[in-house]
Amino acid sequence: MSQQITLELMANMAALEEADRALDAFAARMAWSETALFQLRLVLEEIMMNVISYGSDGVTTPQVRLHLAQEGVALAMEIADDGVAFDPLQAPAPDLDADIDDRPIGGLGVFLVRELMDSVTYRREAGWNRLSVTKILN
Repeated sequence: MSQQITLELMANMAALEEADRALDAFAARMAWSETALFQLRLVLEEIMMNVISYGSDGVTTPQVRLHLAQEGVALAMEIADDGVAFDPLQAPAPDLDADIDDRPIGGLGVFLVRELMDSVTYRREAGWNRLSVTKILN
């Protein structure tokens, strides 16, 4: 069974709530496990919060497109935004062995995205950041 949805949003907290609701509805329709829903919600919220917090050029609020597509047990999710160019995959991995007081703020979210998903890719295309993740739902 194949299903997909696409949402057009602004990069703000109301849009994050709308994206969460859409993810929940899609998960219910596709009968995801609670674990899969938790992981995908965490990834969606991390990526959206990065766009909300850092994607603006100070003049305009970025637009965000959320696309979910599931074919069998394979889920593809793309979060695209027309904000400031940023490749989160270029961020250095956090030093998890360092003392908590010695660690810089940030970096754990991208680490979690990489750990929870089966693949993560980024590309900048026609003025849009496109972060794509895939997850095998089992």
